[in-house]
Amino acid sequence: MFVEFLLNLDSRFFHLSNGIPVHIISGGTQEVMRIELVFRAGSWYQPAKSVATTTNFLIPNGTASRSADEISEYFDFYGSYLETNTGKDNAYLTLYTLNKHYKNTLPLLAEVLMDAVFPEQEVEIYKKNKHQSLAVNMQKVKYLARTHFNEQLFGSNHPYGKRLLFEDIDRLEQSQFQQFHRQFYRPENCMIFVSGVIHDELEQDLEKYLGPFRGNGTILPFVPSYHSASSKDRKQLISKPDVTQSAVRIGMPTINRTHPDYQGLFVLNTVLGGYFGSRLMTNIREDKGYTYGINSMLASLQHSGAWMIASEVGAGVREKAVKEIYKEIRKLRRIPVSADELDLVKNYLLGALMRSMDGPFAVAERLRSAIEYGQNKDYYLQYANTIRQITAERLHQLANQYFDEKTFFETVAGV
Repeated sequence: MFVEFLLNLDSRFFHLSNGIPVHIISGGTQEVMRIELVFRAGSWYQPAKSVATTTNFLIPNGTASRSADEISEYFDFYGSYLETNTGKDNAYLTLYTLNKHYKNTLPLLAEVLMDAVFPEQEVEIYKKNKHQSLAVNMQKVKYLARTHFNEQLFGSNHPYGKRLLFEDIDRLEQSQFQQFHRQFYRPENCMIFVSGVIHDELEQDLEKYLGPFRGNGTILPFVPSYHSASSKDRKQLISKPDVTQSAVRIGMPTINRTHPDYQGLFVLNTVLGGYFGSRLMTNIREDKGYTYGINSMLASLQHSGAWMIASEVGAGVREKAVKEIYKEIRKLRRIPVSADELDLVKNYLLGALMRSMDGPFAVAERLRSAIEYGQNKDYYLQYANTIRQITAERLHQLANQYFDEKTFFETVAGV
């Protein structure tokens, strides 16, 4: 069933005249469309902290002829929404629009992309709001644990490990965003994914409005490579007096989805803490009552990966909770998964895979995430086969290969 779904997927691929690859995924019954522009312009490429995030956020906040309010009101008038999002590796501009109005909203998407001016007033508003947001986050043990843990894994000078500080926000300047936009928001650094009910004229309209998009005539700037510099201290405690919860992070840098072991490791991670019936949930939440929720996850990044366990537990039981976490990891390394448990996890993962492709927008997200790693839809066929065929013996091998406590880092915030 899943194989037939992928093989019969209604998708098209072509290039605009400026070289931008366009992937179209047609489907659904609602007359809506999503147009997503993807740029290699995440925090990996930024010259200073928060430049990538701020640039992407401010792109729709003013052009030479329209203010931020005018742009927002225009999209609202046509029942549309422009969303920005920036990750560690890529930045995204995503337009959600009614099909009957896309000929009105697509030109404005092109305008904000090509003619963003980053008004000084909008920069100052953003910095003020960012200050307030950071001040609030700094009071949350979950935020402290996450940011310090990333720094612990990759190093304070690594794009995946840098922590944002108030002085980093203060140093942000309009010229940084203008330059970053010129350097990285350009056709040779872009992909487009369109999904939904697709009209026949869409290809011509994409060419009409986004085909004229050009770079500044120079080559893409040199982007330095980075090497992880994990902390020498395997454990760190972050003081936050008078809190009722402690945030716990345990994990390590690891492989990403391009590695042949990744899919099997994903199955193993699901057994440990990747779904509601996992071993960590059963022990730490159901049996011990130390937390409302605990999970383990694999985070795949373009230049690395991370495996981690995350939870917020009662401050008075954090040491007991950590002890039980390690107990479950050791058990995985010592005893192979039972046939019944493995069947349960396989059924869960196959169902989750199908649900993750429910609708054209979801399919487009899956396809995009594969293409970002130089893969294609066959990756998911392979993943489905891995789920079906993986054995308890193979999971046992992976547990002993990757879940070595000597390689773990541990961060607890709220002590």
